[in-house]
Amino acid sequence: MAPQKIRCLLAMLGTDVHNKGIRTLAQLLRDRGVEVVYLGEHNTADGVINALIAEDADVVGLSYSTATYLHYTRDLLVKMRAAGVDDVPVMLGGLIHADDEPALVEMGVQGIFGPGSTTDQIVEFLQDVTGKSLATNDSAV
Repeated sequence: MAPQKIRCLLAMLGTDVHNKGIRTLAQLLRDRGVEVVYLGEHNTADGVINALIAEDADVVGLSYSTATYLHYTRDLLVKMRAAGVDDVPVMLGGLIHADDEPALVEMGVQGIFGPGSTTDQIVEFLQDVTGKSLATNDSAV
């Protein structure tokens, strides 16, 4: 039996439009056997939650290159709790200031990956929080 794929929903909240990093990550994760649902830019918390539920994603990944991440992440996590999907891990990437990491963790963010993070670190995180392993190349389509 082939391993069950990790389903990772990637999105950008608000008006942040620097999407090169998240698009690159989406492809790198796909290359590793992760099933990526990429929502792109200009999403709302409600839209991300609707997609999370519809796509039955295992993890939500958000990318930020502006300083609005505290506001948008807090909004998403509050709405995830209200929708009953706060058991889905949330990870952030991009330009996250180290001084803000404790507040983000306290909010409920489980993974923070800034500049210098590797694909291996992100994949290891995904495997740890989902309990799933990656599909081998033999089972990839």
